[in-house]
Amino acid sequence: MRFSWLALSALLMLSGCSQKGAFDLFSMDESHERAVEQLRTGTIVQSLETKAIFSTVYLNPIFPEQYKEGEYFIGAFYFDKGNLDTKKWDLETYGYTLSMNGKKAKVFEELKQNDPRRALIPIKNNWNRYYLMGFEPSTSTSLALKLENNQTGQVVLNYQK
Repeated sequence: MRFSWLALSALLMLSGCSQKGAFDLFSMDESHERAVEQLRTGTIVQSLETKAIFSTVYLNPIFPEQYKEGEYFIGAFYFDKGNLDTKKWDLETYGYTLSMNGKKAKVFEELKQNDPRRALIPIKNNWNRYYLMGFEPSTSTSLALKLENNQTGQVVLNYQK
C-alpha cells in the first residue's frame, strides 16, 4: 500500500512536466532545419589518428528550385596537414579524390568566409575548408559521395533523393 501511494505521487508530480524539448529553445528557419536533416559526416582514421573529416549537406532537397540542374552539396573538409603548405590547399595536394556514384564533380568552388551559402552547413570552425560541389544529374535514387586516398583510406556519405 505504501509503495502504491509513493508511485502514485511520483506519477502525479512527473505528469506536470513540460512537453518542450531542447530544440524548442532555438529558433531556426525552415532551410536551416532541412540542412541539419541533410548533414552527413564521416572520418578517415589511420593508426588511431584522424586523417580527414568530411561533412556535407545535400542542397537539392533544401532549395529544389535553385539546384535542379544537377546534384549539389556544400562540403566541409578537414585534412591532417602535417608539413604541407596550407596556402596551396586542394584535394590533390593531400592525395584525395572526390566522386559521387563514381563520377567526378563538375563544380568545385571554394566558399569564402563571408559567403552566405556557408551558413547552410551547420559546422563552423577555422580549420575546415568549405566548398560548393556540383555533379551531373543522377537517375539513381541513392547518392554516394566518396572521399578517398590510397594511403589513408576512404569515407562514403550516403543520401537518398
